[in-house]
Amino acid sequence: MEIVVLGAGALGSIISGHLARAGESVSLIARGDRARFLQQNGVTVTGLSKFNASCPVITDANALSGGDVLILAVKSHDVDAALASVADMKFSSVLSVQNGVYGNEQLARVFGSQATLGATASFSGEVSPQGEVRFTVNGGFFIGELPSGLSPRVKDLATTLANSGINAEAVPNIQSLQWSKFVLWVAYTSISVLTRLPTYKFLSDQDTALLCARIMREVANVAKHREIALEDVGFPVISVVNDTEDAAVSVLNKFSNDLEENSPYHRMSTLQDLENGKRLEIDATLGYAVDAAQMCGLPAPTLDVCYTLIKGINRLL
Repeated sequence: MEIVVLGAGALGSIISGHLARAGESVSLIARGDRARFLQQNGVTVTGLSKFNASCPVITDANALSGGDVLILAVKSHDVDAALASVADMKFSSVLSVQNGVYGNEQLARVFGSQATLGATASFSGEVSPQGEVRFTVNGGFFIGELPSGLSPRVKDLATTLANSGINAEAVPNIQSLQWSKFVLWVAYTSISVLTRLPTYKFLSDQDTALLCARIMREVANVAKHREIALEDVGFPVISVVNDTEDAAVSVLNKFSNDLEENSPYHRMSTLQDLENGKRLEIDATLGYAVDAAQMCGLPAPTLDVCYTLIKGINRLL
């Protein structure tokens, strides 16, 4: 299986590094200083995995004609330019690990709906100033046919990734899992940027946990309006969106304890970008959720205020 990973941030580096270490045929498309560093030093992963692996790093996408699988691993605001660089390539399957639920549509416009798989990444990491990647959470990499279903190609890809050390799984309900993670991600990202705290810390406080719960409920209402079922995705999403606010806060506080014990260094990727002075990934994620709520005629006051504040922060970076 020939796999091309487009984007050398934390997730792209973790995926390509693990695949290269396992002896799989993988190429990593990168640019700028990051590409030069990886060409000279290889992919170094610390944290949950500890290794250095050599991986072909491509700076000119025209050097490739395609492959079996394309994994898109760039920020949402870089997707259009990234996809334009590979639009003439041929891939049997394409999928995205970017945050949000909009990536499926973007991939399908370029490569067609038949090639597009659904995926959601519940694993994470952080690129250090030295260029290494700290692998902080290996919760799961879920892959499936859209809007639902399994197939041999999905199972083969999930097996390949799992054998490399990434906790990948083929699932029959990928659209549901994507939205379930999106509900969680929008809330966590909003509060992490506004508090600038590690995830477990803002979940431990009564007030910030309450805001998280309210945002989750507002985004969950959009999914319900679209008749997309939500599920627990390594986190009790259903309890937070369906129980009382007090019960929801208790669930978040309890999850904070688990995070502090197992993933104390976990920080949302958008918070990492903020601290590094990078453009924030909010318009195709938080903005998408706000627009979707408006189109459905649903109130989302907590999310709307948070998004407005974060837009201002983003402009002032």
